[in-house]
This record gives sequence, C-alpha cells and structure tokens, in this order.
Amino acid sequence: MKRLYIILCLPLAALFFACSTDIDLYAEYEEKPIVYGLLDPNADTNFIKINRTFYVRGDAYQVATNPDSSNYPGKLDVRMIEYCNGDSIREIVFDTITIHNKEQGIFHSPDQKLYYTTEKLGMNGNNKNYSYRLSIILPDRTLVSETKMVGSNHFDVQSLGMNFSKEYFGTSQFFLFRPAPNAGIYHVTIAFTYLEQRTPDADSVPRTMIWDKGYYYESNLTYQMMNECYMFHYRPEEFYAHLKEFVGGDTVSGVRRLLTDYPIEVTVDAGGEELSQYIYFNDPSNGVALGDNDLALIDGGYGVFSSRMTVKHGIRLSGETVPDLLRMTNWGFKFIGGKEE
Repeated sequence: MKRLYIILCLPLAALFFACSTDIDLYAEYEEKPIVYGLLDPNADTNFIKINRTFYVRGDAYQVATNPDSSNYPGKLDVRMIEYCNGDSIREIVFDTITIHNKEQGIFHSPDQKLYYTTEKLGMNGNNKNYSYRLSIILPDRTLVSETKMVGSNHFDVQSLGMNFSKEYFGTSQFFLFRPAPNAGIYHVTIAFTYLEQRTPDADSVPRTMIWDKGYYYESNLTYQMMNECYMFHYRPEEFYAHLKEFVGGDTVSGVRRLLTDYPIEVTVDAGGEELSQYIYFNDPSNGVALGDNDLALIDGGYGVFSSRMTVKHGIRLSGETVPDLLRMTNWGFKFIGGKEE
C-alpha cells in the first residue's frame, strides 16, 4: 500500500476448441478499462493509473511489451469532485505524466503513463469529513467511482515500547494505535535498526530488519480494543526468529551491533473500504471468485479507487529485551543509548 502498484489484466486463453469454423471466439471479447488509484491526504502528488485489457492472436507476452496495447491513446478526461460533509467543494482535473523508472517485467517499461494532481486533498478532522467522486470519460463509456478519505490527525501509534523479552515466549504481546476514520484494512510493518561495525576501525553502518506483519481487516481488530485503541498482537519469539535469519545465523567474528534508544519503528498503513474489498476478493485463500464484487469497485471496469494514510512511530525496546540481546554475546549486540561510538 506504500507504493503506486500498477495493476493490469491479461485475459485467459481459450481452453476449448470447436470443430466448426462458424464461430469467431475473438468476436466475443470486450475491452475492459483498468483503474488503480489510492488518494493520500499527506501526499504532494496523487496518481491514478488507467489502462485497458487486450486480447490478441499469437504471443500475448510479446504484445504486452508494446505501450499501445494497454494504454488508451491520447489524454483522457479525468476529473474528481471533492465533497466536505456531503457538500460539493471543488472539481479537480487530472493531468498526465510519464514516469521513467518502472522495473522491467511482463508489461512495457521503463516508461508508464499516469494521471496526477498536485492539488492538496482534504484531511478529515475538526468536524470535517472528505469524500471524492472520480469520473473518467472513455471513448465508449464513462467510469465513475467514489471513496471516503481515510484517516485524521488522531490516527497514530500510542504505545511507547515493545517487549520482546524471552520470559514472554509463548505469549501474545501488543501495542496500541488509534483507528483511522473510514479505514477498512491496515498493514503493519515493524522495522528494527541497529548500527553494525564489522571491524574495530570500520565505520558503523545502519542495518534495518523489516518485519512485515501483513494485512489486518478492521472488522477483526474491533473485537479487541483498549482505551479506544486497537490492540495489535505479536509474539516475542517471532522477533528473534526473524532477527536470527537477518544477521545470518548464530555466530559472529569481531562484529559489533550497536543499539540506540529507539531501535524500533512501527509503520501502520490504513486503507479505505474499497481497498479492503479489493484485497479480500483478490486473495485466493479466501475462496472468493472474482465477478460482480470486483466489478462493483469500478463501475464498468476493473481495479480499485480508494484512499490511504500512513503513520510512523519510533518505539523503545521495553522490559528485559535489551538485556536479553546483550546476553546473546554470539550476536555482538551492545547498548549505546542515544549516542554513537
């Protein structure tokens, strides 16, 4: 959710062949637009990606490398109405820009055409609630989608520390964060950063272990709350399992790993209800077949138009976590507080 993801679709090849030549299977194909956009009230620039499905005779992978196969020609009419507490405030017209850093893959790269606006979008709060209605005029149809803006200034991590003490192995610990208004899903990432010194004379270099905790639906988080905050649970032994893999095993030779006061940074991404539905319906483990539910997100097309907001918070290691790390002499950890050596 922190990056602009480019979603494209390739229709499945025909699985059945008929003996008769009276039926043209390609005539049944209907081009579908694909829209992907996540509004962010904190972003300087908001982007929307607009493509189309395509069907070809022959090698579809080869055709996918051609920008004309998935891009609409020219510049589309893309605009958005901003509402505050249900009242129309302004109309925002999107312009086009070409990025030049898309990684190489199935589809054409490194250039990609995007629609964007640098207009500052509304932040919920002070009895103001913002929503947006997107309109995209295509040669054969008009796409419409709506979303409520996610988040407010009250959305933040509340806990000051995280406890990975070994005495709590096998138990569930938690930290607190305030809900984001209009959110339907959250993505949580825990980053652990320390300074690594390979030799006594070498400079210390920051190293960061990323512990991706995955997606959590708001409907599940609401069952466990404390002081109007969500309780996000984690297990201390999982932290050490990730750290062991990150440092490369149990044995070090002359390596020092220096701990500062706030080595933990928690990132919580909140996504809107539409994004929650999109992720749910596209997750094969949920056993849901794509169909009308997916199409409902973009009337007449595929994809999703929603909103997001991100908060980050530095956190201490609490309890006996630091002493536990220091006692693991084979990992070479040393506490230096807020200063560097």
